[in-house]
Amino acid sequence: MKKICIALDTSPSAEKIATLGYEYAKALKAKVVLVHVVNDAALYAMDYDPVMGYDGFLIQKKMEFTEDLEKEAGKFLKSTAKFLGEPEIETKVLDGDPDYEILEFVKEWEADVLVIGTHSH
Repeated sequence: MKKICIALDTSPSAEKIATLGYEYAKALKAKVVLVHVVNDAALYAMDYDPVMGYDGFLIQKKMEFTEDLEKEAGKFLKSTAKFLGEPEIETKVLDGDPDYEILEFVKEWEADVLVIGTHSH
């Protein structure tokens, strides 16, 4: 079975990455997991919200953060799955250095393909 991991941040490019990655997965009839890594809380202060129907990281348009970014990251991934039309897509929130955590997850999950953006592309 083919397995595709789609790693997302909350930048505007995340919508394109999620959409193209999911279209590729559907074409291959592959299993999909959406992944987000919580690392630097300052990154969540960037005013990218809403992204794919999710607008929960910033509260009342102030620079306030939710107490549990991992919980909010999970909501972001679930919102992305719904945006893609498949609310039951598997999601995984990781914590740590994105480079390391994503590659470790890809190895553990035995993904065949990793779809990821770089520098908001």
